Amino acid sequence: MHQSEQLPFFVYGTLLPDQPNFYLWDDSIIEMQPAKFWGGQLYDMGFYPMLVVEEVETAVHGQLITVRAEAYEAVLQRLDVLEGYDPAQPDSSEYIRQQVSVTLADGRSADAWLYLGQPELVADKPEIPGGNWAVYAAENQQTLQEWWEAIQTVAGLHNPTTSNPQQK
Repeated sequence: MHQSEQLPFFVYGTLLPDQPNFYLWDDSIIEMQPAKFWGGQLYDMGFYPMLVVEEVETAVHGQLITVRAEAYEAVLQRLDVLEGYDPAQPDSSEYIRQQVSVTLADGRSADAWLYLGQPELVADKPEIPGGNWAVYAAENQQTLQEWWEAIQTVAGLHNPTTSNPQQK
């Protein structure tokens, strides 16, 4: 599959409604549906989650978001920047954009882009209970909100030798 095929996005963290990066969708969303990704675990990276593929029987909860065709490339670029994903160098990225299958509320499956984290980055991080960032974030709202007011991208945050000029 070509990396620019206009698939919907499965999002599970700060890109969800009522989360700090939902604004990145601008007015480009044409459909949002609750969905689950099976075979992965969410981890608390401090102020955002990271989903890692694992042999687990639990689901990660999120939304399948479809955007307008004419806004697709702009949205894709904004999301890649946020996630620190470089399509030209995917192996050096903190998150990898990958095509996966997700399950919709009615049981149907759908293909979507998903930003997956690197397993070595979550080795010392706690799991997010129930695989639901929105519930978890609601319990930690104030701390998370303060941090997100000062950040624009997670690029470089996982590499201690890289300084992120947007990080306080």
